Amino acid sequence: MCEIKANFVTHDLVHNLRCHKRGPRIRQDMKKTRSWPGARFMCVCKEGDLNTAAYCLAELMHEPFQPFPMATVAVHHSIRDEFIERVRSRFRQLKPHVANHPNFIRAVNELKHGLRPVKYVMADVEDAPACASPILVTEGVTHLFFPSGPSGCTTLHSFSSIGEAALIFGKETPNFDAVYLFDETITSVYILATLIRCVQFFVNCMDACLLEIMPHYMEHTPMVIYKRGYHYETLELGGQWKIIVFPYSTSILRQCCCPTGQCRCYATHSACCEDNMHS
Repeated sequence: MCEIKANFVTHDLVHNLRCHKRGPRIRQDMKKTRSWPGARFMCVCKEGDLNTAAYCLAELMHEPFQPFPMATVAVHHSIRDEFIERVRSRFRQLKPHVANHPNFIRAVNELKHGLRPVKYVMADVEDAPACASPILVTEGVTHLFFPSGPSGCTTLHSFSSIGEAALIFGKETPNFDAVYLFDETITSVYILATLIRCVQFFVNCMDACLLEIMPHYMEHTPMVIYKRGYHYETLELGGQWKIIVFPYSTSILRQCCCPTGQCRCYATHSACCEDNMHS
């Protein structure tokens, strides 16, 4: 009689899978903190993908005390109100380790009982209670308004030009490690990168792997690499070497003009809108 191997896949393993062990419990750090672990700055231009930007911002706002928090967002004034609503519609209830974090409680008290009234946006009561909602501060104050360290809130500012966005970057207190720029035209990233002191710039994407481009950055060698659907580039701008990353697939960078439900971009691995562009 044949012996059944230990790794044999049975019917129950597929259709009645059960877990007899509890998953590891993650111990959350609930102590006050003064450092911003890799704070991020987001810039949303009027030609940017608002849905993707709003989704990314809202997701990061639900874990403001994890590494790489989204501290500040700058939005073009023409899309400010629309963008705020899109972000707010994606808010959900914060987990206890965020809502009960001493930094977050301290920031909420400052907003509610501080000497200076400040406007801010929270989730609808159907989505999250007021005591456990992400907070987007829309008044125009910087993080200097809050006590030192991460507040658990994200500040929002509006701009009319890339130069104004650069000024917002400089006025905020966290030392930003990276910039997320949402702009379909791409070119604005080279203007912004020239004006601010920051190394990593992600355009229409979030934290792509920098393994291939990093050696060239360390050696201060200009280089462009195409890998995994991304354009990686290192160059010197404004007296500082920068890393710029953006997806080069045209179906990502430009909205498809195919009829709804009849898109062939992914099937043909090309932009089916190109014929319309040159017609």
